[in-house]
Amino acid sequence: MAMEQIIYMMQELFLVALIVSFPALIASLIVGLIVSIFQTVTSIQDQTLSYVPRILLVGLIIVITFGFTLQQATEFARRMILTAVSMAH
Repeated sequence: MAMEQIIYMMQELFLVALIVSFPALIASLIVGLIVSIFQTVTSIQDQTLSYVPRILLVGLIIVITFGFTLQQATEFARRMILTAVSMAH
């Protein structure tokens, strides 16, 4: 296996991981920012206040984007299997 092929496979892996995790990470970031602003404005400094909305929204986003995520992961696995088969010949 050539070094270029390994680098290509790793790039694909990281790109797919980024694409798959991006919606949940953005939702978590936005909810965390909103809750932090709310806590600053109201002077409520409860540490657990940010966890419940974040967990609920991230769970909802994961359920909503599950089809897309599964499609991306399946397509990546298919590409990697085809790459492995082509290297075997």
